[in-house]
Amino acid sequence: MLTAIQWIHLFIILLIALAGGYFPFVKTEHAHANGGFPRGEAFSSGVFLALSLTMLLPASFHIFQRDLPELNYPIGSVIAILAFLGLLAMEHMTMHSIERERIKIKNGRLPARIPLVMTTMIALPSFFLGTSLGMSDNAQATLIFIAIILHKGTAGFALMLTMVRSTLSRWQIITLFSSFAVSTPLGIILGGFIHNDLPASAAIVKAIVLALGAGTFLYMGTLYEMKHASLIEQCGKRSCFLAMVTGLFITALVRFIVGDAHHF
Repeated sequence: MLTAIQWIHLFIILLIALAGGYFPFVKTEHAHANGGFPRGEAFSSGVFLALSLTMLLPASFHIFQRDLPELNYPIGSVIAILAFLGLLAMEHMTMHSIERERIKIKNGRLPARIPLVMTTMIALPSFFLGTSLGMSDNAQATLIFIAIILHKGTAGFALMLTMVRSTLSRWQIITLFSSFAVSTPLGIILGGFIHNDLPASAAIVKAIVLALGAGTFLYMGTLYEMKHASLIEQCGKRSCFLAMVTGLFITALVRFIVGDAHHF
């Protein structure tokens, strides 16, 4: 069962995702590109980096070393790398496919498969972020929650923008966008189950999920949206770079204050 604070996180994240998609859905004729919140996204990139490398990955290492002491290999790092590379490969294939389709289209609407693949690409890491949040306690959970909400609204806006510019019907848009909106809440529910209800003997499952979360957070903090990634596009500006470093420093400081990362 989820705790009260986990339910609060779940509903706030769901509401932010829905709010992000509301304007382009109801104001289709005014659906233009959104400048977003560059400093907020830069800050969350720093948070993602520190969460990945100072909390999630060390926690995964600890559990593997404790439960599989005979395994003299950094299996947590391998899982995180596979998650990182898997998401990168998915985004490469998605972006190349979208660009090819957009070259073909001059004045018409985007084909339905573009928002379909974009939803998959965004919903999958959102699910893992939610899982990491559901498995976390106290200060770690607060930091993960802040990083998620800083991304969720703008991701929802961008995704809905693509949907309303496509050939999808309004009911298809509602159904598809809903799958994105619930991806993080579903992850929170799974993470809460693993954290609160899974037997101690199944701790390896928790270690694997933490490593997957570490790879996901590392990807979200660095290469998510590739050439438009916050770390690449926005952190060239001094204010955004300072915001990113601030997010990283605060998260690393919290890690120092709360102590051992394996208390996830």
